[in-house]
Amino acid sequence: MKWRDRKQSTHVDDRRGRSGGGGGRGLPSIGTLMFLWPIVKPLLRSKLGIAVVGIGAAAYFIGPSLLGMGGSSSSSDIDPNSEDAAFIKTVHGDIETVWAKIFAQAGQRYPVPELVLYTGSTSSGCGPASSRMGPFYCPADTKIYVDMGFFDDLKNKHGAGGDFARAYVLAHEVGHHIQNLEGTLDKVETAKHRVTGNDKNQLQVRVELQADCYAGVWANHVQKQFKALEPGDLEEALTAAASIGDDRLQKQAQGFAIPHTFTHGSSKQRVEWFARGVKNGRVQDCQTFGG
Repeated sequence: MKWRDRKQSTHVDDRRGRSGGGGGRGLPSIGTLMFLWPIVKPLLRSKLGIAVVGIGAAAYFIGPSLLGMGGSSSSSDIDPNSEDAAFIKTVHGDIETVWAKIFAQAGQRYPVPELVLYTGSTSSGCGPASSRMGPFYCPADTKIYVDMGFFDDLKNKHGAGGDFARAYVLAHEVGHHIQNLEGTLDKVETAKHRVTGNDKNQLQVRVELQADCYAGVWANHVQKQFKALEPGDLEEALTAAASIGDDRLQKQAQGFAIPHTFTHGSSKQRVEWFARGVKNGRVQDCQTFGG
């Protein structure tokens, strides 16, 4: 991805290198969470009640609507002035520019979400944040939380390397911010109280697939505005989308997939919805809820 010589976002809280601030203990692995879910589910819903949104399966097991990337990161200490940080801050700036223009065309103002970069653990408006949660969006404080060690795991554990894979991850989280602004997240949480079991999971899948589609919309526009894409970039994003499908993550964790427990969509679904957003760059093409 061509990104140098463009402005970096100023809406970034770089907490890397600071002490944890509320999330010191690690979280269990995806596989462990899956097997413990029938036990911890009622406790989580009665005692935590948090709402966080992200891109992978692990997040779902921490709260009713935890919208996070899933998986875990090695959380190595990173130089606050590193090139990786410069890249992700520039991508956040690109995302601001694209969505501000889309909102302006609809006669609206785009409130920019703050990006929090941290190491190991930190605090969030949705409770303690750990690197093991993966990137996530917290609707309570409208912030996106990223331990950048996650990107090493995305490459080394899931085979999804490349700079545009990282850009896709951030664009997905901003997709949840768009849903929050649209009122979609609140509507889904209300709808979940009227259904049970698999129907709740399906609602959450639709939330995640729409965020994937919004990430595709951004990819379309960032190419139009900045000519930012290089050969292979879209393939990197598609590989990342496929690598964090529920079916693939479950097979990695326990050797088999359980479709009715999916909360983020299969690899095929995630790829298809991201590609749909890329094709025409139209928000209206992202109607995962029908219509």
